[in-house]
Parts: sequence; structure tokens; C-alpha cells
Amino acid sequence: MADLELHNPGFEITVELHGTNKTIQVQPDETSDGVEYFICKSEGEQLTQIRKEENGTWEQLWGKLDQNDIDLIAHAIENKS
Repeated sequence: MADLELHNPGFEITVELHGTNKTIQVQPDETSDGVEYFICKSEGEQLTQIRKEENGTWEQLWGKLDQNDIDLIAHAIENKS
């Protein structure tokens, strides 16, 4: 996984969640079968892990965000990539 970090370094996005701008540190990673997902942290705490499904929707793998928040983060990730 360290090799992935060299090729896909982390980055920051800013997203408005519930009326507050949050800076989120995003670290791309991949599952053991090679599917990319994103670890998202804010203020040192893990916020969520999300990935883009084959049908184009975004799914939360870990965390307790609602679908609207997931879509906002996903949109910011897509614009950054």
C-alpha cells in the first residue's frame, strides 16, 4: 500500500457540511482486490471512507454520513482528481 501512496498522494478538499466549511484530508487507497477508495479525515479524525461504484454512484464503506454529505465529498474529490 505504500507504493500506492507514492503514485496517489493525499490531497485536501473543502466541503460545506451542515452549513460549516470543512477542510478534509483525502488519502486514496485500494482494497486487496484493487478497487480504489478514499479515506477522508477532518481535524485528525477519520470522517468516512467512500468509493465510486461501477454504476457511477458513491458508497460509504465506513462512517455515519448521510448520502447528501457523501455526494458533496465525492463531487469535490472528482473535481480535484
